[in-house]
Amino acid sequence: MIHCAIGARGDFLDGMATSCQYRICEQKLNWIRGFSVQSSANSGARNLEDAPQPMRQELVDLFFGLAEHHDEEVPSEHVYRVTCQSLGISSAGVPYSGFRYAAGRDIGRVEWPRVYDLIVRLWPDFDRQALGNQFREGVNRILAAYGVAWELEEDGRVSRVLPVEAHARIAAAFAELSAARYSPALTLFNSARNAYDDRPRRDRDACANIFDALESAAKEKYGMPSATFGQVVYQIRQSGPLNSEVRALLGGLNDLRNRNFGHGMTAPFGLTGPEVDFAYLACIGAILLLVRMP
Repeated sequence: MIHCAIGARGDFLDGMATSCQYRICEQKLNWIRGFSVQSSANSGARNLEDAPQPMRQELVDLFFGLAEHHDEEVPSEHVYRVTCQSLGISSAGVPYSGFRYAAGRDIGRVEWPRVYDLIVRLWPDFDRQALGNQFREGVNRILAAYGVAWELEEDGRVSRVLPVEAHARIAAAFAELSAARYSPALTLFNSARNAYDDRPRRDRDACANIFDALESAAKEKYGMPSATFGQVVYQIRQSGPLNSEVRALLGGLNDLRNRNFGHGMTAPFGLTGPEVDFAYLACIGAILLLVRMP
């Protein structure tokens, strides 16, 4: 009886300790912009393609803040070594000013795309220790506060911020193109997505590759392997399964491509950022439309 009581009490205390530790872990992110994140002063625009110096220092605080609270899982020294080596910088044995200061100094000297490379590099080290969600939430709080155009996804990939519905459409298109018959289109789709999410964004590549994915899927859908997208659209117009305005929109996408980002064009790319967003998302919508048609 005594042994059972002691065992039960021990299990209870262990459970309480685990519960308290969990709550403390969850609360720790309160010190990542715990007050200003509630402010409505920020317009909500997410279009900054840069890594401002103050933002870099806030990220360093996040990296080491998590490490210092979980030193057995992710030691601060490890965070410092990874920061240096992944950025191509020789690390000191023991920095005289400490790991935080040395990492902050080094991250402040690199080109801004490397900051996002570091985020991607560190994520699996925290995720491996069940800290990935906290790492991701903290990173995204900081990026959002600076209006940065990217966010860290659940799989550790940095992607461009889009409305929820747009993300859903991209995921749906990926799923549809995963069928074996659309394999070439999926390869082009992934190339477009990589260009769109790149830092900085590669606008021409994003537009050209997503249109090529649309063209490849359309040719496979209608059994016209040697046709152009314009010829597929003409065939659709002849058979008439689509609303006339929708058919006109598909023709408009073909014209947009031919006049702005077709293969072999030497003229400078002239679409604005919002126009690139339109072309990219419109082509994804067209992919879903065509592959889902009976």
